[in-house]
Amino acid sequence: MPIKPLAVTDRDLMRARQIERSWTPPLKGLSCDEAEIIARAIAQGIAEGRKQGLELAKDMADCPTQAH
Repeated sequence: MPIKPLAVTDRDLMRARQIERSWTPPLKGLSCDEAEIIARAIAQGIAEGRKQGLELAKDMADCPTQAH
């Protein structure tokens, strides 16, 4: 079963490029294409985290509130 990539927003990609640039010293020898691949992989991780957070919030909203 193929993995369907999540929708990566422009904001995800912008943040991912900031993260990638913060790693510049160890990644200094990368080509522009390689740096873009890394930024897109980071953006994919950000999108996955957002998806999981939304699913968790939905699950919590669907559950009745329990007193502790």
